[in-house]
Amino acid sequence: MNAALQNSSSQSDTLKARQAHLTDLLKLVDTKIGKNTAMQKLTITAIKAEMGLIEQKLKKY
Repeated sequence: MNAALQNSSSQSDTLKARQAHLTDLLKLVDTKIGKNTAMQKLTITAIKAEMGLIEQKLKKY
């Protein structure tokens, strides 16, 4: 199935919304109280990596 093409402004808005969502998730996971578990560390690393990719994509627009 072919996905509908979006114009660059709507893609940019989508990426910004996704970045905001990931920022909120990061705040929930990264509590800074006590020790983080291994799963929390992996989740935090994955969220930060995804946010980095989003920032790179936003720079292209």
